[in-house]
Amino acid sequence: MSAVFIGDGISTNQNGDQLAVFYHCKGCNQLLAVGCNINSQLRGAVNLNLMKGVDQLGDPIQVQPRLLSADQKLERWGKLWGFLSGL
Repeated sequence: MSAVFIGDGISTNQNGDQLAVFYHCKGCNQLLAVGCNINSQLRGAVNLNLMKGVDQLGDPIQVQPRLLSADQKLERWGKLWGFLSGL
């Protein structure tokens, strides 16, 4: 599955531990995706609320990243996140 963002451009900010980058629409400030360089590859997740056809995806996974160490976050993201390009 792939997604293309169309709009006024993208702005970014980082989370508290500076591991992940959050991509927002410059026009409406809606969260588009979150990503992180893992093993020299941009990995990430797209905001499910913006997608059509979500019924084709598996069940959502509940996470509380604030309870994980930096190493645990990177390990988890590397297993769960897809590949991002063009951001």
